Amino acid sequence: MKHKLSLLTITAVLAAASQAGAQGYLNIGANAVEDFDRRTPFAWTVGAQLGYDSNVGVTSSHEQSSTYISAGIGVSYSSGDRRTALSYRANYSPLWYLDAPSGIDDFQHNGNVGIDFRRRINPRLVITNSLYAAYEVQPDYSIGATVARRTEPYFYGYDSLAVAYSWNRRFSTVTSFTVSGVDYEGAGVDYLTYMLANEFRYAFSRTTTGTLTYRFAMTDSDAPGGDYDTQYILIGADHRFSPRLAGSIRVGASFQDGDSTPYAETSLSYQVSRKTDARWYSVFGFPTDGRMGNASLRTGLTAAHRFNSRFSGNLGAHYISEDNSGFDQDIVALSAGFNYVLYRNVSLNGGYSLTNASSNNPFAEFTRHMFQLGFTAHF
Repeated sequence: MKHKLSLLTITAVLAAASQAGAQGYLNIGANAVEDFDRRTPFAWTVGAQLGYDSNVGVTSSHEQSSTYISAGIGVSYSSGDRRTALSYRANYSPLWYLDAPSGIDDFQHNGNVGIDFRRRINPRLVITNSLYAAYEVQPDYSIGATVARRTEPYFYGYDSLAVAYSWNRRFSTVTSFTVSGVDYEGAGVDYLTYMLANEFRYAFSRTTTGTLTYRFAMTDSDAPGGDYDTQYILIGADHRFSPRLAGSIRVGASFQDGDSTPYAETSLSYQVSRKTDARWYSVFGFPTDGRMGNASLRTGLTAAHRFNSRFSGNLGAHYISEDNSGFDQDIVALSAGFNYVLYRNVSLNGGYSLTNASSNNPFAEFTRHMFQLGFTAHF
């Protein structure tokens, strides 16, 4: 398992085609061909924050808190035209706990890199490749690739190649091959998943497209149940209710080594105004974190609002409900943040997050608060 994920890491560094945001639940319903950020000037970002963590070890009792200092440096760039587009970004944000409890590293690394490539071969044929790699400590609820509770630092890798072809004005297909996986440094279920998918799309109108989707995934997992295969048969639709509101739905069944469960994924993207936008997702089906188990529910909402030319804010809410062989766990993760432009390229920013887990196992329950305040400079 380790050498396979190391190979995926090398691919993440060397590949010249991907989309940093093309994986995870927040991308449900997104169109890799249309939703491409065409031009962003080359930019550097640096920053630093001072924060407080109320439960560093994420324990159910004897919580230990600590202040921390974090820093960040990032780079982003995108360019392209109607035929070819390329975008990339990279971020590194280490964190240092001033009073880390026993068993917790006081210095922690966090970083990610993403590359996105799109090539329009002709008016009918488009090829895209999306790649994202991250080394993190905290679970990313908007991706859903890890267990919902923090275990150990982990590497997450994702790469997806897709070919979209329009057979005529109404009928098109999208065929994709995706490799994704997680490798924990310590305790945790390492896994690598290969997924082949094909979607048949029929445009009933300019605003509504019906879909029929088949997915086949093979997972190489270190979980007690071992390796397993999963198949999905789904019908759905993408619909634009108005110029500002668009939705997507896929429903059907998934089959996993002799077991089956209903499967559903939905999303809504709403541009409330020029200053406000929101996105909601929901997924019900077998776990996607490398473990075999009963169907789980993950849903979330993100929103951003620009109050004026200087001040903006964002909100996030995620809910995860899992039942793994009688081990029930419900997690609620809430977050709020702001950004205030102090002078040209320098901004003051801060945030708060709350994570609460309830379970039939008292040792799996915890509550965690995190606060941070700092600055960011753009060049």
